[in-house]
Amino acid sequence: MLFGSNRHAFFQGDSMATGRYVIIGGGNIGQKLIRLLSPDRELVLIDQDQQALDAALQARSNGISTVLGDATSRLVLEKAGVRKTDTVLITATTEKVNVEVARVVKKYFDTRQVYAIGITRAGIAAMEELGVEVENIFSVSAIGLRNRLEHKTKTVHGVGLGKNEILEVEIHPNSRLAHNTIGRIRPRRWRIGIIYRDEAIVIPRDDTVLKPGDKLIILGDPRVLKTVSEMLTFRFVQFPLEFGDRTLALLFGGEPEDYFAELAYIVKTFPLAQTSVVLCSMRDSDLERSRTLLAAQGLGHFELRQISLADLLADPAVAPGPTGKVGLVVLARTHLRRGFKNPALGQSRKSLLMRLSLVFRAPLLVSGGTFPYQRMALPCMAEGQLQASMQTALEIAAPLHFNLEALVCKPSEYIASNDELSGCERICKTIDRLRHIYRTEIHETLVEGNPIAVFSEALQEHKLLVANIGEWRQPRLWPDWLDPDVPWHVVDRANISTLLLPADQETL
Repeated sequence: MLFGSNRHAFFQGDSMATGRYVIIGGGNIGQKLIRLLSPDRELVLIDQDQQALDAALQARSNGISTVLGDATSRLVLEKAGVRKTDTVLITATTEKVNVEVARVVKKYFDTRQVYAIGITRAGIAAMEELGVEVENIFSVSAIGLRNRLEHKTKTVHGVGLGKNEILEVEIHPNSRLAHNTIGRIRPRRWRIGIIYRDEAIVIPRDDTVLKPGDKLIILGDPRVLKTVSEMLTFRFVQFPLEFGDRTLALLFGGEPEDYFAELAYIVKTFPLAQTSVVLCSMRDSDLERSRTLLAAQGLGHFELRQISLADLLADPAVAPGPTGKVGLVVLARTHLRRGFKNPALGQSRKSLLMRLSLVFRAPLLVSGGTFPYQRMALPCMAEGQLQASMQTALEIAAPLHFNLEALVCKPSEYIASNDELSGCERICKTIDRLRHIYRTEIHETLVEGNPIAVFSEALQEHKLLVANIGEWRQPRLWPDWLDPDVPWHVVDRANISTLLLPADQETL
């Protein structure tokens, strides 16, 4: 019997036997890890710089020891107690050092978990060949490493092909998938086989609510399961890999030159493997101009195909490129400005964005030319979507060291209802709770007045607006000036680049 009372015979847990970590390298990431890791962990820091060791001792007065020396030396590693350690974290910023340390640790010590930072493809490949879990230096964050260490996925051994196509994961209380029904999550390329809850077995159904502490047996494509397990166990997932692994750039003809510059920035910033370009205009002049501007930004190697918008929306698979799921759709704000007419669109601005979101089930990045995105803003208007939107914004901001500001419109005490006043209080509490959970800075700004006007004014100081299409109302035949759709009008009036999260955050 596969899933019975003796199920733990199939699992080899990854829990720490000693709770002891050896950190090699006292630079920025190493120092942040020392501050972030649980005080219950015993830490050892190895570095050749005495100042780095002193800084670590000041940051963490208890539960830490230091070793001055070269970590590529087996004797130094012995002195640090690597032989009695389950986890080694190699965080130096010199890749040759990291590769050599990984080689020595793997050759001479029986260390179950070794994490390292890689810089080049060759270095990453060399360490992965040694059996080391490698994080790219350009996307790694101390918070992500902390979450990965403290909420480790368990692999099911002796079941299936042994290729991580079946995993056991425990739902973290702060996972964005917690408290959701399976029907709402709507998994596509993975399935929940069974749920263990309080020593009982729960058969998964569409109306089953996933609760913190549930242990799930999940099955599917190993690449998909890696991302899903990170979401369930509350580890940072590199945005937007939870949605897909490629960028789709939409052109309608007449895009400004800064759109192509921003597209090049997006390709370099987000960890998407492929980029496809679709021109929804049949004019030869638009095709030639698009090719020229793509080439000018070093993007001339991307496949460019002319497809009408109607055909693309009817069958997204006609887009060029690999068959992988789209993780990000990029289009220019030029075509979404009021009064702008383009026959390629054929529908209202709001309808187009909602339709694209529904078809691709991926975030939309409306390019406004305001990049890089160091200053991000999230107007907090709806409680229902706030936590998911805030978590996504943090997943972007944390590894890239961007600033995130939460904008909250305080209702007037004279005309607001009790529900509106208490709703604002709950929003502020949610922001504070997420700030505590993620142990990161979230700037909170309270504004007063007409929310459309005050949010629009506040956004002028930022580079990227983050919003959720799930907060919008469906388009109506009559004007909404008596009862405006505030979240939509905030996005519509913004003059900065805007990231629109899909209404139904179906993961994979």
